[in-house]
Amino acid sequence: MTYIGGGVNFAAMAAKFEAPGELVSATVVADNLMMAFYFVILMIIPTLAFFRKRYNIPHILEVEQESGSEEGKTLAESFWKRKNISLKDIALSVGTAFLLVIVSFKVAQLFDNLIPSGENASVLMNLLNGLFGDKYLMLTTITFITLALFPTYFDNLHGSQEIGTYLIYLFFVVIGIPATIPLIIKNAPLLLVFVLIIVLINMIVSLSAGKLIKANLEDIILASNANIGGPTTAAALAIAKGWKNLVGPILVVGTLGYIIGNYVGTLLGFWFSNLI
Repeated sequence: MTYIGGGVNFAAMAAKFEAPGELVSATVVADNLMMAFYFVILMIIPTLAFFRKRYNIPHILEVEQESGSEEGKTLAESFWKRKNISLKDIALSVGTAFLLVIVSFKVAQLFDNLIPSGENASVLMNLLNGLFGDKYLMLTTITFITLALFPTYFDNLHGSQEIGTYLIYLFFVVIGIPATIPLIIKNAPLLLVFVLIIVLINMIVSLSAGKLIKANLEDIILASNANIGGPTTAAALAIAKGWKNLVGPILVVGTLGYIIGNYVGTLLGFWFSNLI
């Protein structure tokens, strides 16, 4: 799920399908290990003559022409600078998150009780129960609707990204501690192979489709990065490369993965469970 949405989607699906703790830990380590290697590859691709000759590279050329400019440094400093976060911001961010979770879980519980499910229910009823009675999907839906209805309020929630990022990283540390690379190779070597296949297919499809539609190489690289690592890593790559005009768009594109991740994961889980 982390390759459709991100860490939040992975955590939600792991809880929804009650995956074994050992499997979740091993998957996190394999995922992060492969991401680290892939990000290095994405950093190298723009420097290779093979790709520079075959793709449009307007942003790379612009950076090379402005190699003596301080603008790239200013951009990085503005992105990574300290944020002004007050106690009120922390209280509002955490309080809003708790309120959304409580309301979403209660609404999902209501639908779960109203819509029949199980062996005696039809496939349609089971599907509807899985969609509307799922607390993580309901949380995604209600959050998205609330964001659309009250954009000004959420724009003024300073520190929400920092708090959320810290908590999800803390979650990954906790579940990743039991797993080590030798343990993965010994007990679940296919995980590394599976993750490698996903990453390779992502890269091949991105570069091939991008070539067909004549997309810029920078757009292709950032889109692939956002798909594998999420919007923050893609924005960091854009900043590191000096592609200042792509920072905002790639954050939006990467965030879309967070929105659809739980829906796609739930539908795939429902599909695979019926195949078995």
